[in-house]
Amino acid sequence: MTEISRLKFIQWRPIGVCDTGAGKERKAKMFARHDLACVTDPEVKRENWRQQPKVMELIQRYASEVAELSTLTNGMQSPEIAEIKLVGAVLGHDQTPNLNQESEEGRVQFFQVSFRDGKTKKTSTKKWKKWLKWILLAIGAMIGAILIILIINRVALFTLKKTQQSAEACSSNRQTIAYTEELREIRKSVRDELDRLPAWLTFKEARVHCAGGRMGLDQQEQRLLKCLLTVRNRTKNMSSNVQPNLNQIEACARTLCLQNFQHLASSCKRL
Repeated sequence: MTEISRLKFIQWRPIGVCDTGAGKERKAKMFARHDLACVTDPEVKRENWRQQPKVMELIQRYASEVAELSTLTNGMQSPEIAEIKLVGAVLGHDQTPNLNQESEEGRVQFFQVSFRDGKTKKTSTKKWKKWLKWILLAIGAMIGAILIILIINRVALFTLKKTQQSAEACSSNRQTIAYTEELREIRKSVRDELDRLPAWLTFKEARVHCAGGRMGLDQQEQRLLKCLLTVRNRTKNMSSNVQPNLNQIEACARTLCLQNFQHLASSCKRL
């Protein structure tokens, strides 16, 4: 009799997958005939079923169906298997019942699965990534706004400086010595610009028009415009990184031409 009971105890016959519900709350899904044949294959035993990929895949598939039936998965966004146990078919036992508790129902087993919500961690990670994305976008927008403001301020400062130079250059009283000195200094600054050019010896005509010397006020103003026109014409085909700086003399020329002096009319038309 003892030998017969022992044979019942070692019997291997899983018939389905169930959840961890108590009593009548337990939900189960029985294996179809071809799946049952897979689980009861001679190669699959009580000691090695966890190492059998085909069995684990089968349990996973049936567990997803049990999750839809089970009340234990209520509120879970994505139920997934937390643990798998082999339990006796007699409810309330975590393993095949002991010999003195066996019955006709206890000779078979279920793969009992407990569930957890697989979305909990993933959702948290997804939210974190979403927040990180918005933070990076906000930082990028702030940096972009700062760069735009800096560029606008730089352009505005340059424009203001150029406007001030244009308004101030050669705006002194024509009858003062300071005005005459300013005209000479501006031409001298242009000669200095020419001297730093690699081919400065070829700028003979331009250097003549930009040279100093004793002359009347009208001649000083005419000489300044001719200096500008000659240098600009001579250097217009040079690359921008080596062209002389003519900002000051150009500003002075604009100021002079705005006065509509008759002795400067022909030169002003060429500007």
